[in-house]
Amino acid sequence: MPPTPGDDAAARPRHRWVVEVLLAVVLAHSVALTLWLAPSSPLREAVGDQRLASYVDPYFQQGRDTAGIGTQRVDESFSVRAFVLPESGGKGAATPWVDLTRGDVRADRRDIAPERVHLIARRLATNLNLAMFSLNEPQRKIVRDLAAEDLPSVVKARLEAAGPDSEAVRFFQAYDQMATQFASLYAQSRWSEGQVVQVQFKVGRRTVPPYAGRATTTLGDVPFLEFSFGWRATYRGSLDARETFDSYVKK
Repeated sequence: MPPTPGDDAAARPRHRWVVEVLLAVVLAHSVALTLWLAPSSPLREAVGDQRLASYVDPYFQQGRDTAGIGTQRVDESFSVRAFVLPESGGKGAATPWVDLTRGDVRADRRDIAPERVHLIARRLATNLNLAMFSLNEPQRKIVRDLAAEDLPSVVKARLEAAGPDSEAVRFFQAYDQMATQFASLYAQSRWSEGQVVQVQFKVGRRTVPPYAGRATTTLGDVPFLEFSFGWRATYRGSLDARETFDSYVKK
């Protein structure tokens, strides 16, 4: 028998009550999760870190390292240094290392649409780490010991002689060339007071600590597993490319 208008009217308050309870649960959970992820504030301190953690962690496991905006389970670094000759002549020197990914993180903080240039270093680090994990230890030693005058054809022959996977060598050389160009353009803008004659870069990779230890250890406490690369001859680049990096480096 189809419901009468009276039955339908009686069911509506029950449906509304169920919907209102569900909305209240969703709202309460959203507020708790927002406070858990939010920076320190009087409201967050009033609720208490331990109280928030006791609610969020055991049931939902939504710690800062897994639910924060822009966070990730793997962190990678790309660092650059250069060998610079002074314009006035004389003996040159190597610059300190500069971690470009750390600078990009600072520039992109709370930016939901970061500029593409601030994503390049991390993408290079991702692919270079993958390339180095694909090489064996004798091949990695060759990469560490490379000199600026080593030609790509010679490097290719040495790497292929040290390992059976020619595709891994091709992949490494492709991203090694990209990284050399990127590092060169960055170095020429960063250390423009002298002549940049060689560049060197290194990449690192680390993963978030196990969940059980996150109360005392954060991703920032985990050391990077680093791969070093030898010195490279500087890539000059076009005038447009150099001007683009001038604006990137000065930010």
